[in-house]
Amino acid sequence: MRNAAWNADVPAGGTVAFGFQATPGSSGGTTATGLSLNGGGTAPVLPTFSVSDATVIEGQAGTAQLSFTVSLSQATAGPVTVDYATANGTATAGQDYTAKTGTITFAAGETTKTIQIVVTGDTAVEANETLTLALSNAAGATIADGSATGTIVNDDVTTPTPGSVSLDYAVTSNWGSGFTGAMTIEAGSTALNGWTAEFNASFTITNIWNAEIVSHVGDHYVIRNVAWNGKVGAGDDVSFGFQATPGSTGTTASGFTINGVVTGGPTPVLPSLSVSDATVVEGNSGVRDLAFIVSLSAAATGPVTVAYATANGTATAGSDYAALSGILTFAAGETSKVVHVQVSGDSAIEANEQLTLALSSPSGATIADGSAVGTITNDDVAPVLPTLSVGDASVAEGNGGLQDLAFTVTLSAPATGNVTVAYATGNGTATAGSDYAALTGTLTFAAGETSKVVHVQVSGDITVEANGTLTLTLSSPTGATIADGSAIGTIINDDVVAPTLPTLSVADTSVIEGDPGHSGGGAGWLSTSGNQIIDSAGHSVQIAGVNWFGFETALGVPHGLYTRGYQDMMNQMVDLGFNTIRLPYSSDMLHSTATSFNINYSKSPDLQGLTALQIMDKIVDYAGQIGLKIILDHHRSTPGDGPSSNGLWYDAQHSEASWIADWKMLATRYGDDPTVIGADLHNEPYNGVWGGGGANDWAAAAERAGNAIGDVNPNWLIFVEGVGSYQGQPYWWGGNLMGVRDRPVELDVANKLVYSPHDYPNSVYAQPWFQGPDFPANLPAKFDQMWGYIFKEGIAPIYIGEFGTGLTDPKDAPWFEAITSYLSGDLDNNGTSDLAAGQKGASWTFWSWNPNSGDTGGILNNDWSTPNQAKLAYLTPIQFEFHDDEAGGGEGGPATTNHASFLVSLSEPTTHAVTVDYHTEIGDAGAADFTGSSGSITFAVGEQSKTISIPITPDTLDEANEHFSLVLTNAQGATIARATATATIVDDDTTATPPPPPPPPPPSGDGDLEALFAVVNSWSGGFQGGVTLDNDGAGATSGWQVRIDMTNEITDIWNAEIVSHDANGYVVKNTAWNGTIAHDGETSFGFVTAGPMNPLAVHVDLYA
Repeated sequence: MRNAAWNADVPAGGTVAFGFQATPGSSGGTTATGLSLNGGGTAPVLPTFSVSDATVIEGQAGTAQLSFTVSLSQATAGPVTVDYATANGTATAGQDYTAKTGTITFAAGETTKTIQIVVTGDTAVEANETLTLALSNAAGATIADGSATGTIVNDDVTTPTPGSVSLDYAVTSNWGSGFTGAMTIEAGSTALNGWTAEFNASFTITNIWNAEIVSHVGDHYVIRNVAWNGKVGAGDDVSFGFQATPGSTGTTASGFTINGVVTGGPTPVLPSLSVSDATVVEGNSGVRDLAFIVSLSAAATGPVTVAYATANGTATAGSDYAALSGILTFAAGETSKVVHVQVSGDSAIEANEQLTLALSSPSGATIADGSAVGTITNDDVAPVLPTLSVGDASVAEGNGGLQDLAFTVTLSAPATGNVTVAYATGNGTATAGSDYAALTGTLTFAAGETSKVVHVQVSGDITVEANGTLTLTLSSPTGATIADGSAIGTIINDDVVAPTLPTLSVADTSVIEGDPGHSGGGAGWLSTSGNQIIDSAGHSVQIAGVNWFGFETALGVPHGLYTRGYQDMMNQMVDLGFNTIRLPYSSDMLHSTATSFNINYSKSPDLQGLTALQIMDKIVDYAGQIGLKIILDHHRSTPGDGPSSNGLWYDAQHSEASWIADWKMLATRYGDDPTVIGADLHNEPYNGVWGGGGANDWAAAAERAGNAIGDVNPNWLIFVEGVGSYQGQPYWWGGNLMGVRDRPVELDVANKLVYSPHDYPNSVYAQPWFQGPDFPANLPAKFDQMWGYIFKEGIAPIYIGEFGTGLTDPKDAPWFEAITSYLSGDLDNNGTSDLAAGQKGASWTFWSWNPNSGDTGGILNNDWSTPNQAKLAYLTPIQFEFHDDEAGGGEGGPATTNHASFLVSLSEPTTHAVTVDYHTEIGDAGAADFTGSSGSITFAVGEQSKTISIPITPDTLDEANEHFSLVLTNAQGATIARATATATIVDDDTTATPPPPPPPPPPSGDGDLEALFAVVNSWSGGFQGGVTLDNDGAGATSGWQVRIDMTNEITDIWNAEIVSHDANGYVVKNTAWNGTIAHDGETSFGFVTAGPMNPLAVHVDLYA
């Protein structure tokens, strides 16, 4: 054991203590041996003896037992002895008690013994008497209190003489210069009717009570009763008191008479003797005076004597002090004497020692306290030895040979002689023999030296391992003590693992084959590739729309139809640049048969008499006509506002099975209409859990619903929202997609999964991330944590299904700027795009179109007509027109090449470029089905995904799905984890009788048909063109052809079909539905080209 931090310093002569609680052991119970202090030995702490005072009533005959109890402070493991002896106080041996000496023995485990002294009874009327019992010569223990007083209590009383009057006198208090006294008059057998007391005394009464002084002449006092205490009944008594100054005879009085009758007078009260304890510092030599003061309680009128004698306690007569005995004599008037005991000085380091001085055989006084303890205080201390400490050490291991692990051992101060200490190494996590050479020995510090070094040899190696440790321990010091005797040596591993390279993987893909002369993949259907949503030609697109709520509410139809027509409303959405409507609905709305709603039917006459589902059909149909896409959103089960009240996709009245059945019905209903692009499975399932199984496992439920939809409609995108909290991390309802990393959603139909979080600002709820000092700079990291990592790591596309603000809270604008920048592709909000060429940012639909959203308001102001320009200022820069890049915008046209897009992923971003070669391999799909390709791709610093597009050759054969492979080889800067991926070419042909060829087109008319060409958009690798045909003739046309002269290659065309192509350009014609152009009517078509654009080199003319 060692000191705590606060009690290490103990001054010379000081003490410190510590305690503990323990259970007894098998040998010796509570004993402890082998004690040492700072490396040196120390005597064991012995138990102590104490003897307590005793009292017994004397009795009037025979004997009584005066019992002294001797106690041992704690039990010992062996016998302990101590001698004892009685000594006279006011009681006299042989007359009042029988003297006794002897030895008592405490057996192992005993802690008390009794010494009984025989007391002789008598009938003498006397004061209580005392004797002492002294302990000495202890063996196996020390004496803490070695003297006790035994009191023999007198039980005899004076029998008054019948008929006599008596007077008692007592000094009740004496302080030397004054005293108080009391006199008691007893009437005897005859009552007193008034009394007068007379006596002789040298003292002078200064105050008197319960009596009055009649006269005081010389030493003679005459005192009588006062008015109220003159009558004293027979056998009764009366008292009076006084205060006086002592005279020549002190406090004594004599010559007492009562009413002239002489009385025997009181027995004189003797003064008492006391001796007090004494202390002296021993000194290193010579003698010291241990002075015991013996006091007399009051001055006597004659000499007083008392005997005294010393006795051993822990101090021994002859070696520690000179034994002394004798008689003290107090002359009349003296009250104090000193007994001087000579104490021998020495330089031995020892405990304080004690002896006793006992008084006996008093004359002219009694003994009140006849025993005192003299303490000889030790003033010798052990020399303070210097201390040894060893410091920790460390050394780098090295790859071979030996290294020196140097431990420094220090001495706290130079010594005057040699100091030695043993040392030895010990294993920690390092092993002697393999990691280091074990070492033992002894260090010697010469006089004056304070530092030595122990050198341990460490073996170098090339093993990659944790740091190893060993210990160096000091022991057996001489000439010093050990302050810190253990040190740790650390062998620092300097070997490192070769860096682990990131891994490359390629994912399977699928593509709809398509037909010659038609765009593949089901014209207008969208799919996914990595983090991109792509059209049927593999071009990246971006959903940029609005939420138009109402179908899910108690109204049962989109809001605002009570003030505007639905077509007018939707036309404005297109005019404002939106390309998609997210259309919330409730389960009950799908099954409602109601046909009367809060609609201004004068503005939407074609909705009259329709059910809510039929009104949804109308909205979908018109959206297709004006180029809007629709995402259906299961917002809640019952009609109402906000998400389902239980935060789940089912409740007691709406099972999960019915939810899935509703989705299959909708997927079938709109299965042939590419206007509806997908299913937002359920809005804000905030009480769902992500993974783990069970009824509330949202990820599993999303898979069940998504796969059921895919069974009946493989073309739809499946939008999966987040939950409310994951692993104790809360976020916006529907916004927490942290679980995707641990448990991704997996669908049977590949390349259709999109994750759809929701995100809102401080005005909706004051979330903690809006309150910190780092707001709004912290927002990109928060987006990344909850959903953005899915996009950044190429796991899947992200579509923010809901985000919105009323821009009333000052913190909303910074949030709006941060999230729209993120959606634009500026993922770290530093003002520059982080997207690769050709990629689009995350998709979105703003909440909401409606102005009556309590949390956010709408794109429209409260008049349901005027747009909110402040909100549009944020949204317009991130809007997207599907035809800007889309290759699948129509149904007719030349043979268009679809692409199988393979996503190649890097497991983590790198600080260097990574390259990998690839090549295709045929399977049951051959050269006639796809265009083989080989090459290499390079990941720039920080990039984690690349897409390899392989052209697919469309056909009209009714055949099984076909497959080919893409193989990765020869990776540089990474390893290949998954080298081969399979592309599935999904057949979309059925056997059918071909229709008869159409008749040749008639001439273009009378020359009043005009074709106008315009460049819609352009980029470095191509452009988008549009042609408008105006009929200014008198009659309608019945078909048309247009010649386009240019060197660019048309890669996509809509609302027209290619008739022929040569080196100088193309001839295109009308489709089946737009060949007739009425008088003053017009039609248009568009196309996308590859190759640099020169507008001056493009010529468009009618072709006969």
